[in-house]
Amino acid sequence: MANQLQENVMAPDFELVDTRDQTIRLSDFRGQIVVLVLLRGFV
Repeated sequence: MANQLQENVMAPDFELVDTRDQTIRLSDFRGQIVVLVLLRGFV
C-alpha cells in the first residue's frame, strides 16, 4: 500500500509541467495555500 499523507505534515516536493511547458514545483509556492486538481484523461 502506498504511503498516505498526514495532517500537519509537509507534503513532499514534486514538479509538473504546465500548459506552457514550464516546470512548476510545489516548493515554488511555499507559505501559500495550494489546491491541486488532478483530472484523469485530460490532455
